[in-house]
Amino acid sequence: MAKRYTIAVDFDGVLNSYESGWQGATVLPDPPVEGAIEWLHEMIQDFDIAIMSTRNWQEGGIEAMRAWLQEHTPAPLWYEGGGERGLEDIQFPTSKPPALIYLDDRAVRFEGPGTFPSKSDVHRLRPWNKSQKATKTDVIVERPSALPRPRPY
Repeated sequence: MAKRYTIAVDFDGVLNSYESGWQGATVLPDPPVEGAIEWLHEMIQDFDIAIMSTRNWQEGGIEAMRAWLQEHTPAPLWYEGGGERGLEDIQFPTSKPPALIYLDDRAVRFEGPGTFPSKSDVHRLRPWNKSQKATKTDVIVERPSALPRPRPY
């Protein structure tokens, strides 16, 4: 069996649209980000999925995220439909796992020496759904001028 790599995914702002903001570890009133559930199901066929959230460390947080996923996922995708693995195979670690990628709405990719963000860069950065410029295709809405563009692979 081939090695399965892990994708670590943030919950609020990546899977959960987080339109209402923080209301407690067990309060999840918002719908999924468009395409998030289908993407999770597709990725879990080839990767381990680890959902990372501040909710993971709080009482009832993991159970609330599992219930939210179940509520917002069509039954055939939750119970191993359309593939060998279903969304019930998602992990909720309580420490940062080694992962191939970390998908987060508040992340800045480190590009090596000389690319550390300045204090003003840090203050200017906003999650995709909090920027006035946000569109469906934005990954990082504002990229500080001090940070270089990502290099193509």
